[in-house]
Amino acid sequence: MEMKKEQVQDKPLRLFVAVRIPEPIRSLLETWRHRNEKELAFKKWTHREDYHITVQFLGDAEAGRVPEIADSLKRASLKIDPFKLEFGAFGTFGTAESPRVLWAGVIDQSGGLDKLYEAVTSEMGELGFAKEARPYRPHVTIARKYAGKSPFPGPNLPPLTVEKSGSDRKDQPLIWEVDEFVLFSTHLHEKPMYEILEAVQMKDS
Repeated sequence: MEMKKEQVQDKPLRLFVAVRIPEPIRSLLETWRHRNEKELAFKKWTHREDYHITVQFLGDAEAGRVPEIADSLKRASLKIDPFKLEFGAFGTFGTAESPRVLWAGVIDQSGGLDKLYEAVTSEMGELGFAKEARPYRPHVTIARKYAGKSPFPGPNLPPLTVEKSGSDRKDQPLIWEVDEFVLFSTHLHEKPMYEILEAVQMKDS
């Protein structure tokens, strides 16, 4: 996907680099939400189009810098082969009884996500965007600001899985291939909140 020129304006943009969650899994996440949101009283649930794994938060940048950022991301993509990810266990940020964020972890068996993180942060560092000092903890934010009257039932949440039909029915893990990453711009208070400025394909293996 090419960057839309009309999106590049004079005002600063709040940017970050991320891996999007593919449509079939976004639909499963939406179904999971509808099944559980009454029992899990979070004030804000992630819009289905906004599910992602952050690679690097860049912060505010002048819109005129978007082309050079996009070019650097394309250079980073040359260092990365497509790889597979799997949803892991749920986790939270904040207190266990009243978390501020509910998230799903990701399992990176091949180390592809870590390689993507290193390639992107290296290229962005050349442009003056420093990576965070804390360790990289990839995850998918599901909801924010728990407001339930009872303590949050963290250990008892139903898993994010695919149901297999037939007599040999059992839950299957959510696994998908990552072959691109994107540059997002944030539009606070809008739904969906994130806009793709550039989608970057990874090199073929």
